[in-house]
Amino acid sequence: MAAYDQFLTEFLKAQDEREFALGDTLDIKTSIALVIITFLATQSGDFLKRPLSAPWHILQIISVVCIVVAGLLALLELIPRNYILRMQSDQFLEWAEQTRRFYAEQGEKDPEGKAIERISDVEVQRLTDRFKQNMTINEGKSKLMSASFYFTFAAICLNLATLVAITLGVA
Repeated sequence: MAAYDQFLTEFLKAQDEREFALGDTLDIKTSIALVIITFLATQSGDFLKRPLSAPWHILQIISVVCIVVAGLLALLELIPRNYILRMQSDQFLEWAEQTRRFYAEQGEKDPEGKAIERISDVEVQRLTDRFKQNMTINEGKSKLMSASFYFTFAAICLNLATLVAITLGVA
């Protein structure tokens, strides 16, 4: 049973670390997207300064709307979130010692063994709770980043079409 508990604990720790790192990854990708969004905003601004025919002007207005929505979604993704972190090592050591003392004071024959069992049970629960909350945060961030991407993609397509039309002299 101890090997099974250790396997679960190690699995949950690895998942917890991956979930925590995913938050940083999402933020990095969204930051890169913001650079692209800023470029597109500048490009659309330049396009709108030109004398475009009505259909191309409307396409650029739609592009600007997409850029604004993409930028807002990206900024919402980047809002700092409160991830649940592991207990600080000094706090953990203090709590572990208190747990061991508790079982020793209760007259347990194996206070260290009982303390290890209790600490392991609590840590598995904490890891599970932390993983669930951090995963929920990342799911929200991922949805915002994905939505931002689709609006950015639409703006890129509209801007490329406008660029081709200007190049061909049909805008």
